Amino acid sequence: MKYAFWVLLISLSCQVHLYAQRTSNRIPVTDVSGNNSQGGQRGANQREIAPDTFGIFQFQVNNPNEETPFSDSLLANFHQFDPTRQGRFDYANLGILGSAHQPIVYQPRKRGGLDLGFHQYDLYYITGETMPFYRLERPYTNLRFIQGTQQSDTYLSAIFSRNFANGLNFVVDYRRIAQKSESSQYPNQQNEQTGVASGFWYHSPGGRYDGFLTYAANTIRNEDNGGVYLLPVTGGEFSTPASAEVFLNDGQTRYALREGMYTHFYRFGGQLDTTGRSRRAFTLNHQISWQHNTYKYADDFDLADTAFFNWYPDLLTDVRGVRYLIDQKQLENSVRLSTYRLTSGRRSDTRQQRDLFEVGLTHRYNKLYQEPVDSVVNNLMLTGKLTLRLGERLLLEGDGFFGLLDQVGDYRVTGALGLDLGRAGRFRFTLNNQLYTPTVLQERFIVTQQTVWQQDLKKTLETNLGATYALPRWQITLGGNYHLLNEFIYFDTTGQVRQTGVPLSILQLFAQKNFSFGPFHLANTLVFQQASDEVLRLPTLFGKHSLYYAGHWFKVLDVQMGIDLRYTTRYRADYYNPVTGQFNLQDRAETPFYPNADVYVSLKVSRFRFFLKFENATTWIDDQQRLFLSAYAPWPAASMRFGVNWRMID
Repeated sequence: MKYAFWVLLISLSCQVHLYAQRTSNRIPVTDVSGNNSQGGQRGANQREIAPDTFGIFQFQVNNPNEETPFSDSLLANFHQFDPTRQGRFDYANLGILGSAHQPIVYQPRKRGGLDLGFHQYDLYYITGETMPFYRLERPYTNLRFIQGTQQSDTYLSAIFSRNFANGLNFVVDYRRIAQKSESSQYPNQQNEQTGVASGFWYHSPGGRYDGFLTYAANTIRNEDNGGVYLLPVTGGEFSTPASAEVFLNDGQTRYALREGMYTHFYRFGGQLDTTGRSRRAFTLNHQISWQHNTYKYADDFDLADTAFFNWYPDLLTDVRGVRYLIDQKQLENSVRLSTYRLTSGRRSDTRQQRDLFEVGLTHRYNKLYQEPVDSVVNNLMLTGKLTLRLGERLLLEGDGFFGLLDQVGDYRVTGALGLDLGRAGRFRFTLNNQLYTPTVLQERFIVTQQTVWQQDLKKTLETNLGATYALPRWQITLGGNYHLLNEFIYFDTTGQVRQTGVPLSILQLFAQKNFSFGPFHLANTLVFQQASDEVLRLPTLFGKHSLYYAGHWFKVLDVQMGIDLRYTTRYRADYYNPVTGQFNLQDRAETPFYPNADVYVSLKVSRFRFFLKFENATTWIDDQQRLFLSAYAPWPAASMRFGVNWRMID
C-alpha cells in the first residue's frame, strides 16, 4: 500500500502541467446563490487567474463555511518542524521526535463520549475531522522533507489537492516520522509514526449539496526503553548514546487507528438578495463514520527489566513478561440542523459565517475488547453550536453537548467572546465547563489477561476560565487562566490510579512580547503556573525566547538566522510509563533548570524553503548536561538537522 500511495502521488503531480493545457474540469466556483460566477469562459480563464487573485482556502468537513485563507508565510517558524513545539506553549516529550508527549503548561482536553485514555501521541494523528480540504482553482502541492543525523532519521510530509470533472476534488495528506538511528539515539528508542488521510469532495452544480468521503490511517510503531538511568561516559570509545543504560531493552508499542467517514450537507436558501448580500441559509447535515483501533504493548521479561518492575511490581502479572491488547470498534451517526448567513457571497472572499445556530444528535456504538473481556458502550449526545459576529468588532462562539444512555449526565459547555477595539487592542474571554466519565484505562486495566486494577471512580467536574489581551502595534499579549477540577484522577508514583477528594486549582499567567530593532528581533514567551496540590506537578516557570535576524538579500532571497532558547524551572517532572501508556508521578528524579538552545538559519526563494538547524547546542558548551522535559528521558547531545519545503501551484 505504501508503494501504491507514492505511485498515485507522483502520477497526480505529473498531471499538473497537462492539466493546465486542457479545458477546465475543476469544481465550479459558485456564489451563495448557486450560480456559476465564471460563465462559459471558465476554461479559457483558468491560466489567467493569478494565485493572489483567487487564492487557496482551507476548511474542515464539519463546517465548510468557515475557511482559512492560505498564505505563503514568511520564515518565522519554518524551522520548528516538531509538532510538540509548534503551538503557543511546548509539550514535554521523551527527547526524540515522534515520542510520547504531554503539555508542559496545563491544558484542558475537550471530552465527550467513550475515551480509552491513550492521548500520548495525539499531535501526530490525522483524522477525517481534522484533515484539511481546499477550495482552489489550481492544483496545489506542498512537499516537506527533513533529515536528521543519519539517513534513517527523517520526517516527510506531502499534501496534494486538485479538482476533477463534474464537481469533484481530491486531497491527500501524508506524514511520516522515522527515527531509527542507532548511534545517535539511546537504546531501544527507535520509533516510526505514519499518518495518511485522503478524501473526495463532491460539490453539486447548483452548490446545494456537498459530500465528503474520507479515509484516515494512523500507525504508531515505537520502541520503549522506559527511560535512561545511566548516561554514557563522555569522551572515549563508548561515548555514543547507544552505550547508555536503559530500564527496558525490548518494550514495544503498536497502535493502529483506521477510520472511514462520509459527511454530507444539503442547503436550502442562501441566495443573494438585490443588494448582493447573502440571505439566510438552512442546512441538513448527516455524518457516518466507522473506526477500528487497536492498542498493543509487549515486553518479554529479562534481568535488565528488574529495576523497572521493582518500581512497578503490580504490572508484572506473568513471569514471562508483559502484554496487553485493547481493540475498539466504533460506529457513529450524527444528524445536525443549522441555519447561518455568510459575511460575503463573493467567490474570491474567504467564506465565514456571520452567524450560526446548530442543533444535533450523535449516537456512537462502541464495541470494546480488553483481552480477554468484551464490553459494549452506547453514547447518545444532544449537541449544539453557536457563532455570532456583530460587525467587525464582536465575535461570540459556543458549543456543547449533553450525554444520554451509558454515560448519562456527561456534558460540556464551551464559550468564547472576542472583542476588537482597533488600536486599543483585542480581548478574548473563554469558558469551559464539563462533567466527564473516567477513561476506560482509569477504570480498568488488564495486563497479560490479569486485572491490575478495576475501580468505581466518580465523574470529574472541570471548569476553565481564560482571558487574553493583545496589542498588536506593541507586539504584546497578556493572559491568564484559572482551572478548577473536582474529583481529579491521576496516576501516582506506583503507576496506580488515584482520585482526589478535594478540589484542585491551577493558576496560570503568561506574557508574550516581541522587540524589533531594524532587521533584528527578539520574541519572548513566559508562563507562570501554580497548582494547589502535588498530585499535579508543573514547572512554576516555562520560558522560550528567540533572537534572530530577518532580511531580504539580492532582491530574491529571504533570510532568517538566530537562536532559540527554552527552559523550565526545577521541578519533579512526570515519568512516562510505557506499559500503561500514561505519565505518572515520580519522586526519584528532579528536572533541573537547564536553558537549552538551538541555532538555525532559514532561506526562502520564491516557493522553495531550506533550513539548517544545530539542535541542543548547549551540550556543545557543556557536554555533561542534558535537557530533560520528562523524568529519565534526556534529549541527545548536539546534532545537525536540515529540511526543505517546496510549494507548487499549477
